[in-house]
Amino acid sequence: MKKNIIPLYPSSEKILEESQGCYQYDTDGKKYIDFESGVWCVNLGHSRPRIVDVIQQQSRRSIHQGYRFRNAEAEQLSTELQRIIGFDGGASVFLSSGSEAVNLSITMAQKLTGRKKILKISNSYLSAYGFGQITPDNEYVVCADYNNMDALDDIDFSEISALLLETGGASVGIVRFPSNEYVRKLIALCETNGCLVIAEEVTTGMGRQGKWFGFQNYEARPDMVVTGKGLGNGYPISAVTINSDTLDRLNDNLFVYAQSHQNDPLGCAIALEVIKVMEEEKVLVNCLKMGTYFEEQLQGLKSAFPVKIKEVRAMGLMLALEFQDSFDSTFINEGLFESGFVFGYKLNTLRFLPPLVITEKEIDELIGQLNELLEREGSLP
Repeated sequence: MKKNIIPLYPSSEKILEESQGCYQYDTDGKKYIDFESGVWCVNLGHSRPRIVDVIQQQSRRSIHQGYRFRNAEAEQLSTELQRIIGFDGGASVFLSSGSEAVNLSITMAQKLTGRKKILKISNSYLSAYGFGQITPDNEYVVCADYNNMDALDDIDFSEISALLLETGGASVGIVRFPSNEYVRKLIALCETNGCLVIAEEVTTGMGRQGKWFGFQNYEARPDMVVTGKGLGNGYPISAVTINSDTLDRLNDNLFVYAQSHQNDPLGCAIALEVIKVMEEEKVLVNCLKMGTYFEEQLQGLKSAFPVKIKEVRAMGLMLALEFQDSFDSTFINEGLFESGFVFGYKLNTLRFLPPLVITEKEIDELIGQLNELLEREGSLP
């Protein structure tokens, strides 16, 4: 097949044919178990039938809104998000991507505080562009050294408009979780200095870490919560949800923000069904159960191969297996994919963020193949 896609990121030569549940199939008929949930999006599995049904039904009624109207789906989704977040009397706006939502939340914080800079933990990933982009010349970003309590005292919080708190750096930091003590001090300094707290839950939210949102595993009371990825289970919808105090302040300092796909009914209808499925089918319970099981199996591998495996990190179904610096894991990355597993690989670390409906069967298949590869002599075949 001729290549017509700009190669902005590396990919294999495989052509995807179909995705169902925890599985993906290429045009050669080969089956892969997806331990990445696409790009960490399909928390309920690929092409979930109830989600597909809502897409079909809502598409017949209304897909896109425009600026003249409101719609019931968006209003109801805002209410549901406030409920599972723990806000009362707040509001939401719905966009397409996590990057859009992150940048809008930053714009709001800058407007409300009159400050320009934002603070993030050093291993956090905020957005692909704009204020949150990770680049050396981004003058807006101040990085708090990961889990370094003393370094927090060197930050000038009077310049900070908001802390964007991500509770599991899956991209930059390869799944590393800040300590409760570190987050507690970070938030206390923000509150003392009038900085807003924005929970950046694009990846960690919608059940990924065993609760609806990652910040709920910590002593955090955010002013805003940014969601995306799992909110639409593969359909591009994101949200900025703010508490009542922030809404009151914003109403006194309102600004115009409008784009083509804002509060569209199709995405909102999908997200409503995602929340409904997660509650009715007790997906958070399965996430915690399978997360514990998965971590135990990875720890078993670590015990069996201590010379090769350095560390296992996990919270819910966000896991990482880091190899020893002296061990070249390239052949494991290649061998696992060729054996039919999709996962993340970076900095000598395997990353696993499978659908939250994963079962012991799929986990056992991965562990078995990992064990077989680790038993091979040498660091390369």
